[in-house]
Amino acid sequence: MLTVRGVYDGKTFRELPTERLPKVTGEVPVAIIFLQEVTDDRRRQRQIQAARRMQARRDRRPPLGLNIKDLIEEGRDR
Repeated sequence: MLTVRGVYDGKTFRELPTERLPKVTGEVPVAIIFLQEVTDDRRRQRQIQAARRMQARRDRRPPLGLNIKDLIEEGRDR
């Protein structure tokens, strides 16, 4: 799993200037996790633990097997 830190301005995600985006061909699964910048170590640890729990839950779910466009089209057929 790759992690790229970035910023969100309410419309667009941008990587931080120091982050390098990997070269990707094709489709790549993406997880977006919003974290507040905190200086308190206890709060930061809680954020890290919450992110790990979300990752573990996501890993337990099997992939859908269809891309978003196909899911939408399948829903229209019903």
